[in-house]
Amino acid sequence: MKFGKEQSDAIMHVDGPMLVVAGPGSGKTTVIARRIKYLIESAGVSPADILVITFTKAAAGEMENRFKSITKGSGYNVRFGTFHSIFFWIVKTAYNLNNSSVISESEKRTVIEGIMKKMSLKYENKDDIVSSIISQISLVKCDMLDIESYYSSDMPENIFRELYKRLNKELKRNGKIDFDDMMVMCYELLISRKDILTHCQNIFKYIMVDEFQDSNRLQYEIFRLLVGNRGNAFVVGDDDQSVYGFRGARPEIMQQFTKDYPKTKIVKLNQNYRCDKKITEASALLIGENKKRFGKALKSTSKEDGIVKIIYTKDEQDEYKHIMDNIDRHVKDGIPLEKQAVIYRTNMQPRVLAMKFNRLGVPYVMNDSLPNIFEHFASKGILDYMRIAMGDSSRATFLRVINKPGRYINREVFINETVDFDDIRWRLRSKPYAVEKLDKLEADIKLLKKMRPYAACNFIRKGIGFDDYVKWYSEQKQLNMEEFEEVMDEFANMIVDVGSYGELFEFIEEYGAIVSMQRYKRQEDKGVRLLTMHGSKGLEFECVYIMDFVEGVVPYKKSKTKAELEEERRMMYVAMTRAKHELYMYVPRMRGSKQQSISRFANKLGVFGS
Repeated sequence: MKFGKEQSDAIMHVDGPMLVVAGPGSGKTTVIARRIKYLIESAGVSPADILVITFTKAAAGEMENRFKSITKGSGYNVRFGTFHSIFFWIVKTAYNLNNSSVISESEKRTVIEGIMKKMSLKYENKDDIVSSIISQISLVKCDMLDIESYYSSDMPENIFRELYKRLNKELKRNGKIDFDDMMVMCYELLISRKDILTHCQNIFKYIMVDEFQDSNRLQYEIFRLLVGNRGNAFVVGDDDQSVYGFRGARPEIMQQFTKDYPKTKIVKLNQNYRCDKKITEASALLIGENKKRFGKALKSTSKEDGIVKIIYTKDEQDEYKHIMDNIDRHVKDGIPLEKQAVIYRTNMQPRVLAMKFNRLGVPYVMNDSLPNIFEHFASKGILDYMRIAMGDSSRATFLRVINKPGRYINREVFINETVDFDDIRWRLRSKPYAVEKLDKLEADIKLLKKMRPYAACNFIRKGIGFDDYVKWYSEQKQLNMEEFEEVMDEFANMIVDVGSYGELFEFIEEYGAIVSMQRYKRQEDKGVRLLTMHGSKGLEFECVYIMDFVEGVVPYKKSKTKAELEEERRMMYVAMTRAKHELYMYVPRMRGSKQQSISRFANKLGVFGS
């Protein structure tokens, strides 16, 4: 097998630190596997002295299999593993722990929910809040932050800090740790026990890390301890593909490496063996706008130009039709479904497309679970109003909405299982302001009965005042109102063509069945791949279709700072470079009832729409 100069330089590097800046499709997995082989068979390094770290168990398995294939089953005992597996091996050896010591994510959620209950923290969007708390706690630990200096995005800082401390106490009381605790323990162990650190350094004399740009600060500090004074650190990554900021990953970590190891040799793998010329050129123009990066001169080795197109569509429905027609056309041209991918910024976006695939019998596979937007508390409130308009007069349903927005109507007046407006009015007779609110509610329900679901949704939000309630709730809980607005907007977008309430609830039932079914699909199943930009990383396809290439989606509307916009640009770069031969970016002129404008990222692509 023939290698270019840069690849050969990386493969034949033996001692001292090296940073390999590996662009998309540059053959980094091959380079790592070949370098391991070279160390053993040409440089005389013992296989037992080599440690290869990847970020996922699947990636570690793939790397090990690649190495075995080129060494023809020689049986070299090189250690392959993830950061978590290697660090846990060190910790459990020192502290006599076992796998049962590590708490599962579901168990951790239960513990946090219990702590929230004891602290009287009540949230209607509890599942989202718990997920956010878990993510923030992880960020605090992995970024090695002082909890007293951390400000939560979901609750007052004193409440979050108390919850954080209670969780740590509860885990300690039960003899449990989570993955982040395990890394903290590993770091503290290596700092405090020089004998254990020296022992680990003597075991792992040559350390290699793949996807280095995804490291967080804690992982990097432990890695530095293990490398020690030998400095035999060989790291491979692409700062342009650092897209896990929410986990603490920072693209600057690659530049930090060169500062911590001043004698670092830098090799840039600039040959793109995956993407055709136009795809390589357009993606390079895009990412070139980022400032915090290693400069690169990416070139495609392909002899083909490839296709890069921006396609304007009338609306989302037209966008779905274009995507499905293109997929069908490519299948007829001999490109299988599994070699085509639809990529999007958030996992909210593919819901309707997935339903259309389902109805047409088009096989598809999703990496991420499909969220059921109809189970969100904001959607549930709107649906309860619609149920009442359909004739639901149950006490339970009325109690869920009676003070959304606030009507100052005490739940105690609802004493019967079936609600009768005249009866409630009589019970409120001493409170004329509440009777007035009840009269308006009754009038609003009569209006709702005559509306189609889409119009009803807008009337519930603006006319009845459900948006006012959600705004009040978000202010009370210090939450982001924009997120709830997005859910309600997406809810409306999904039902824009639904003709009646009966049809709506059939639609919701069908969607729920699809969500449940999707949870049991395996990634090995054949079908079109539906992927978030995050989930597409490391994959490649003949044809890629990027949905909703519009402002507010790409870049995402919550990205305000320069650093956040640079990460959004990196995500788009990752999505674009998944395509080998054909790349299509779709711009619906309307999403729901809102006019859209093309993403600002299009300005630098050198591609014109059609």
